[in-house]
Amino acid sequence: MRKPFNPATALWFGAFCTSFAATFIIASQEPPFVVAFYRLLFAVAFLLPVAAIQGWDQLRSLDRGHLVGCLLVGVFFGLHLVAYIASLEYTSVASAGALLALQPVFVAIGASIFLREHIELRVKIGIVCAVIGGLIVGSGDLLTVTKTALMGDFLALASALMISLYFVAGRALRQHLDIIPYLVVVYGSSAMVVAIISFLFRTSLAISSSKSLVHLLALGLVSTAIGHGIFNWALKYVNASTVSLVMLASPVAETVWVYFFLGQVPALTSIIGGIIVIIGTVLAMNGEKEKTHEAEIAADA
Repeated sequence: MRKPFNPATALWFGAFCTSFAATFIIASQEPPFVVAFYRLLFAVAFLLPVAAIQGWDQLRSLDRGHLVGCLLVGVFFGLHLVAYIASLEYTSVASAGALLALQPVFVAIGASIFLREHIELRVKIGIVCAVIGGLIVGSGDLLTVTKTALMGDFLALASALMISLYFVAGRALRQHLDIIPYLVVVYGSSAMVVAIISFLFRTSLAISSSKSLVHLLALGLVSTAIGHGIFNWALKYVNASTVSLVMLASPVAETVWVYFFLGQVPALTSIIGGIIVIIGTVLAMNGEKEKTHEAEIAADA
Protein backbone atom coordinates (compact mmCIF):
# COMPACT_ATOMS: atom_id res chain seq x y z
CA MET A 1 0.00 0.00 0.00
CA ARG A 2 1.48 3.32 -1.04
CA LYS A 3 1.74 5.90 1.71
CA PRO A 4 1.75 9.68 1.13
CA PHE A 5 4.24 10.12 4.00
CA ASN A 6 6.72 7.89 5.75
CA PRO A 7 4.81 6.63 8.84
CA ALA A 8 7.90 6.65 11.07
CA THR A 9 8.72 10.27 10.22
CA ALA A 10 5.06 11.26 10.61
CA LEU A 11 4.82 9.58 14.02
CA TRP A 12 7.85 11.44 15.34
CA PHE A 13 6.35 14.70 14.10
CA GLY A 14 3.06 13.77 15.78
CA ALA A 15 4.91 13.15 19.05
CA PHE A 16 6.63 16.53 18.62
CA CYS A 17 3.25 18.28 18.22
CA THR A 18 1.63 16.53 21.18
CA SER A 19 4.67 17.28 23.35
CA PHE A 20 3.55 20.91 23.59
CA ALA A 21 0.26 19.88 25.22
CA ALA A 22 1.46 20.28 28.81
CA THR A 23 2.83 23.76 28.08
CA PHE A 24 -0.45 24.89 26.50
CA ILE A 25 -2.50 23.32 29.31
CA ILE A 26 -0.48 24.87 32.13
CA ALA A 27 -0.31 28.25 30.40
CA SER A 28 -4.10 28.31 29.88
CA GLN A 29 -4.67 28.14 33.66
CA GLU A 30 -8.06 26.55 33.02
CA PRO A 31 -9.70 23.70 35.00
CA PRO A 32 -9.09 20.19 33.59
CA PHE A 33 -12.59 19.62 32.21
CA VAL A 34 -12.49 22.95 30.36
CA VAL A 35 -9.16 21.96 28.81
CA ALA A 36 -10.40 18.51 27.79
CA PHE A 37 -13.62 19.83 26.23
CA TYR A 38 -12.14 22.70 24.24
CA ARG A 39 -9.10 20.81 22.96
CA LEU A 40 -11.59 18.42 21.33
CA LEU A 41 -14.11 21.05 20.24
CA PHE A 42 -11.44 23.25 18.65
CA ALA A 43 -9.85 20.23 16.96
CA VAL A 44 -13.19 19.49 15.29
CA ALA A 45 -13.55 23.18 14.36
CA PHE A 46 -10.15 23.10 12.61
CA LEU A 47 -10.94 19.81 10.81
CA LEU A 48 -14.41 20.75 9.53
CA PRO A 49 -13.12 23.20 6.85
CA VAL A 50 -10.81 20.44 5.58
CA ALA A 51 -13.80 18.09 5.43
CA ALA A 52 -15.76 20.76 3.54
CA ILE A 53 -12.96 21.20 0.99
CA GLN A 54 -12.76 17.44 0.44
CA GLY A 55 -16.53 17.29 0.13
CA TRP A 56 -19.15 16.16 2.63
CA ASP A 57 -19.68 12.91 0.72
CA GLN A 58 -17.04 11.17 2.83
CA LEU A 59 -18.98 11.90 6.00
CA ARG A 60 -22.33 11.08 4.42
CA SER A 61 -21.02 7.79 3.04
CA LEU A 62 -20.17 6.37 6.48
CA ASP A 63 -22.30 3.26 6.93
CA ARG A 64 -24.03 2.55 10.21
CA GLY A 65 -21.44 0.04 11.40
CA HIS A 66 -18.47 2.33 10.80
CA LEU A 67 -20.33 5.32 12.29
CA VAL A 68 -21.11 3.39 15.48
CA GLY A 69 -17.49 2.23 15.60
CA CYS A 70 -16.20 5.81 15.33
CA LEU A 71 -18.62 6.98 18.01
CA LEU A 72 -17.41 4.18 20.29
CA VAL A 73 -13.75 5.10 19.68
CA GLY A 74 -14.66 8.68 20.58
CA VAL A 75 -16.24 7.47 23.82
CA PHE A 76 -13.02 5.60 24.65
CA PHE A 77 -10.94 8.74 24.06
CA GLY A 78 -13.32 10.94 26.04
CA LEU A 79 -13.34 8.51 28.97
CA HIS A 80 -9.55 8.34 28.79
CA LEU A 81 -9.30 12.11 29.21
CA VAL A 82 -11.90 12.22 32.00
CA ALA A 83 -10.35 9.29 33.91
CA TYR A 84 -6.87 10.78 33.65
CA ILE A 85 -8.11 14.21 34.78
CA ALA A 86 -9.96 12.63 37.72
CA SER A 87 -6.89 10.58 38.71
CA LEU A 88 -4.90 13.76 39.29
CA GLU A 89 -7.33 14.71 42.06
CA TYR A 90 -6.17 11.70 44.09
CA THR A 91 -2.63 10.88 43.02
CA SER A 92 0.43 12.66 41.61
CA VAL A 93 1.09 13.48 37.95
CA ALA A 94 4.19 11.25 38.05
CA SER A 95 2.29 8.28 39.47
CA ALA A 96 -0.56 8.65 36.99
CA GLY A 97 1.95 8.98 34.14
CA ALA A 98 3.78 5.85 35.26
CA LEU A 99 0.57 3.80 35.16
CA LEU A 100 -0.40 5.35 31.83
CA ALA A 101 2.93 4.02 30.50
CA LEU A 102 1.40 0.54 30.71
CA GLN A 103 -0.85 1.33 27.74
CA PRO A 104 1.48 -0.24 25.09
CA VAL A 105 1.21 -3.53 26.99
CA PHE A 106 -2.60 -3.36 26.90
CA VAL A 107 -2.53 -2.36 23.23
CA ALA A 108 -0.17 -5.21 22.32
CA ILE A 109 -2.41 -7.74 24.08
CA GLY A 110 -5.57 -6.32 22.51
CA ALA A 111 -4.03 -6.13 19.04
CA SER A 112 -2.80 -9.73 19.30
CA ILE A 113 -6.23 -11.01 20.36
CA PHE A 114 -8.60 -8.90 18.24
CA LEU A 115 -6.45 -7.87 15.25
CA ARG A 116 -4.13 -10.89 15.04
CA GLU A 117 -1.14 -8.55 14.90
CA HIS A 118 2.29 -10.12 15.23
CA ILE A 119 4.50 -8.09 17.54
CA GLU A 120 8.14 -8.00 16.42
CA LEU A 121 10.89 -8.75 18.96
CA ARG A 122 12.27 -5.19 18.81
CA VAL A 123 8.82 -3.79 19.45
CA LYS A 124 8.42 -6.10 22.45
CA ILE A 125 11.78 -4.92 23.82
CA GLY A 126 10.74 -1.33 23.17
CA ILE A 127 7.50 -1.84 25.10
CA VAL A 128 9.41 -3.32 28.05
CA CYS A 129 11.80 -0.33 28.03
CA ALA A 130 8.90 2.13 27.90
CA VAL A 131 7.14 0.49 30.83
CA ILE A 132 10.35 0.42 32.89
CA GLY A 133 11.03 4.07 32.01
CA GLY A 134 7.49 5.07 32.96
CA LEU A 135 7.74 3.26 36.29
CA ILE A 136 11.05 4.99 37.02
CA VAL A 137 9.45 8.38 36.35
CA GLY A 138 6.78 7.71 38.95
CA SER A 139 8.80 5.43 41.23
CA GLY A 140 8.85 7.76 44.24
CA ASP A 141 5.10 8.29 44.18
CA LEU A 142 4.22 4.66 43.51
CA LEU A 143 5.97 3.67 46.74
CA THR A 144 3.56 5.88 48.71
CA VAL A 145 0.36 3.87 49.06
CA THR A 146 -2.72 5.43 50.65
CA LYS A 147 -6.42 4.90 50.10
CA THR A 148 -6.60 8.19 48.25
CA ALA A 149 -3.58 7.36 46.09
CA LEU A 150 -5.02 3.92 45.30
CA MET A 151 -8.20 5.56 43.97
CA GLY A 152 -6.11 7.83 41.77
CA ASP A 153 -3.97 4.92 40.58
CA PHE A 154 -7.12 2.94 39.72
CA LEU A 155 -8.43 5.86 37.63
CA ALA A 156 -5.04 6.23 35.90
CA LEU A 157 -5.10 2.52 35.09
CA ALA A 158 -8.63 2.90 33.71
CA SER A 159 -7.35 5.81 31.62
CA ALA A 160 -4.59 3.58 30.21
CA LEU A 161 -7.16 0.90 29.36
CA MET A 162 -9.42 3.42 27.57
CA ILE A 163 -6.60 4.84 25.42
CA SER A 164 -5.58 1.26 24.59
CA LEU A 165 -9.10 0.44 23.37
CA TYR A 166 -9.00 3.72 21.42
CA PHE A 167 -5.88 2.60 19.53
CA VAL A 168 -6.93 -1.02 18.96
CA ALA A 169 -10.42 -0.14 17.69
CA GLY A 170 -8.98 2.76 15.70
CA ARG A 171 -6.50 0.46 14.00
CA ALA A 172 -9.37 -1.74 12.79
CA LEU A 173 -11.54 1.16 11.59
CA ARG A 174 -8.75 3.06 9.85
CA GLN A 175 -8.31 0.20 7.38
CA HIS A 176 -11.68 1.21 5.91
CA LEU A 177 -12.08 4.94 6.63
CA ASP A 178 -10.33 8.11 5.48
CA ILE A 179 -8.65 10.13 8.19
CA ILE A 180 -10.64 13.40 8.13
CA PRO A 181 -14.19 11.99 8.48
CA TYR A 182 -12.85 9.52 11.04
CA LEU A 183 -11.33 12.29 13.18
CA VAL A 184 -14.38 14.56 12.93
CA VAL A 185 -16.69 11.85 14.29
CA VAL A 186 -14.23 10.56 16.91
CA TYR A 187 -13.27 13.96 18.30
CA GLY A 188 -16.89 15.15 18.13
CA SER A 189 -18.18 12.21 20.18
CA SER A 190 -15.26 12.60 22.62
CA ALA A 191 -16.23 16.24 23.18
CA MET A 192 -19.82 15.19 23.87
CA VAL A 193 -18.65 12.62 26.43
CA VAL A 194 -16.61 15.25 28.28
CA ALA A 195 -19.51 17.74 28.12
CA ILE A 196 -22.03 15.21 29.49
CA ILE A 197 -19.78 14.18 32.37
CA SER A 198 -19.02 17.84 33.16
CA PHE A 199 -22.76 18.56 33.23
CA LEU A 200 -23.40 15.60 35.57
CA PHE A 201 -20.73 16.92 37.94
CA ARG A 202 -22.05 20.49 37.54
CA THR A 203 -18.69 21.72 36.27
CA SER A 204 -18.68 24.97 34.29
CA LEU A 205 -17.09 24.88 30.83
CA ALA A 206 -16.69 28.65 30.53
CA ILE A 207 -13.31 29.99 29.37
CA SER A 208 -11.98 32.59 31.81
CA SER A 209 -9.94 34.89 29.53
CA SER A 210 -8.83 35.66 25.98
CA LYS A 211 -5.30 34.53 26.91
CA SER A 212 -6.66 31.15 27.93
CA LEU A 213 -8.62 30.98 24.67
CA VAL A 214 -5.42 31.43 22.64
CA HIS A 215 -3.66 28.61 24.47
CA LEU A 216 -6.67 26.29 24.13
CA LEU A 217 -6.87 27.07 20.41
CA ALA A 218 -3.19 26.13 20.10
CA LEU A 219 -3.84 22.95 22.08
CA GLY A 220 -6.73 22.03 19.80
CA LEU A 221 -4.81 22.70 16.58
CA VAL A 222 -1.23 21.65 17.31
CA SER A 223 -1.52 18.87 19.89
CA THR A 224 -4.93 17.42 19.06
CA ALA A 225 -5.94 18.01 15.42
CA ILE A 226 -2.38 17.65 14.09
CA GLY A 227 -0.53 15.61 16.76
CA HIS A 228 -3.19 13.07 17.71
CA GLY A 229 -4.48 13.27 14.15
CA ILE A 230 -1.12 11.95 12.88
CA PHE A 231 -1.25 9.08 15.39
CA ASN A 232 -4.67 8.13 14.02
CA TRP A 233 -3.49 8.53 10.42
CA ALA A 234 -0.55 6.19 11.09
CA LEU A 235 -2.87 3.48 12.44
CA LYS A 236 -3.68 2.57 8.85
CA TYR A 237 -0.05 1.66 8.14
CA VAL A 238 1.60 0.85 11.49
CA ASN A 239 0.74 -1.61 14.26
CA ALA A 240 -1.36 -0.13 17.06
CA SER A 241 1.24 -1.13 19.67
CA THR A 242 3.94 0.88 17.88
CA VAL A 243 1.74 3.97 17.61
CA SER A 244 0.85 3.80 21.31
CA LEU A 245 4.53 3.40 22.17
CA VAL A 246 5.57 6.47 20.17
CA MET A 247 2.87 8.43 21.99
CA LEU A 248 4.84 7.85 25.22
CA ALA A 249 7.70 9.91 23.81
CA SER A 250 5.54 13.02 24.07
CA PRO A 251 5.60 13.36 27.88
CA VAL A 252 9.40 13.04 27.77
CA ALA A 253 9.66 16.03 25.45
CA GLU A 254 6.99 17.84 27.48
CA THR A 255 9.41 18.09 30.41
CA VAL A 256 11.86 19.91 28.13
CA TRP A 257 9.33 22.47 26.87
CA VAL A 258 7.86 23.04 30.35
CA TYR A 259 11.39 23.72 31.61
CA PHE A 260 12.24 26.20 28.83
CA PHE A 261 8.89 27.99 28.64
CA LEU A 262 7.58 27.73 32.20
CA GLY A 263 10.74 27.21 34.26
CA GLN A 264 9.67 23.89 35.82
CA VAL A 265 12.79 21.77 36.51
CA PRO A 266 12.23 18.02 35.92
CA ALA A 267 13.18 15.49 38.61
CA LEU A 268 16.19 13.22 38.07
CA THR A 269 13.88 10.19 37.86
CA SER A 270 11.95 11.91 35.05
CA ILE A 271 15.17 12.41 33.10
CA ILE A 272 16.42 8.84 33.58
CA GLY A 273 13.02 7.28 32.91
CA GLY A 274 12.49 9.53 29.90
CA ILE A 275 15.77 8.43 28.32
CA ILE A 276 14.76 4.78 28.72
CA VAL A 277 11.36 5.50 27.13
CA ILE A 278 13.05 7.15 24.14
CA ILE A 279 15.44 4.20 23.73
CA GLY A 280 12.49 1.82 23.75
CA THR A 281 10.61 3.93 21.22
CA VAL A 282 13.60 4.06 18.84
CA LEU A 283 14.02 0.27 19.08
CA ALA A 284 10.34 -0.26 18.29
CA MET A 285 10.40 2.13 15.34
CA ASN A 286 13.48 0.43 13.88
CA GLY A 287 11.70 -2.91 14.14
CA GLU A 288 8.64 -1.42 12.43
CA LYS A 289 10.81 0.03 9.63
CA GLU A 290 12.37 -3.37 8.94
CA LYS A 291 8.95 -5.05 8.82
CA THR A 292 7.57 -2.38 6.48
CA HIS A 293 10.62 -2.61 4.22
CA GLU A 294 10.27 -6.40 3.98
CA ALA A 295 6.56 -6.05 3.17
CA GLU A 296 7.32 -3.55 0.38
CA ILE A 297 9.97 -5.86 -1.11
CA ALA A 298 7.49 -8.77 -1.04
CA ALA A 299 4.84 -6.60 -2.72
CA ASP A 300 7.23 -5.57 -5.51
CA ALA A 301 8.46 -9.15 -6.10
